[in-house]
This record gives sequence, structure tokens and C-alpha cells, in this order.
Amino acid sequence: MAAGVYEIDRREKSSSETVTANLTETEQRVRTLSDQIRVLNDQHTRQINANARELQALGIQIQTLESRLNELEDHLRVRRESAPGRR
Repeated sequence: MAAGVYEIDRREKSSSETVTANLTETEQRVRTLSDQIRVLNDQHTRQINANARELQALGIQIQTLESRLNELEDHLRVRRESAPGRR
């Protein structure tokens, strides 16, 4: 009878140790995944900010080119209008 009680006690300790080990392993995995998510989120944020800066720079370039195109079109119109015998 004492051997049976000892065996039950041993199994409960083993089961408890297994649960503790599994819980510890799971907690470690959660910490690792949390760290990975944080790194990916930081990378994503930096990429979004870089893209926003690039879009802003491209927008400025487009405005500059449109302005220059308007100037050239105006200049061409003036030249055509002032050219003798062109009508």
C-alpha cells in the first residue's frame, strides 16, 4: 500500500514538474515572439516613415516640374504669338 501511495505521489510530482516546465517553455516562447513582433513593428514604422518622406519629396518634384512645364508652355505661346507671318 505504501508503494502505491509513493507511486501516486511520484506521478503527481512528475506531472506537476512537466506542467511547470511546459509553462516555462511557453512563457519563453511568448517573450521571444513578443520581441520579434516588436522588432517587426519598429521596422514597419521606419519603412512607413521613409515612404512618407519619399512621397513628400516626389510631390515637391512633381510640383516643380509642373511649374517649369507651365513656364515653358507660356514662353512657347508668347514666341508663337510674336513670330511675324505665322498666322
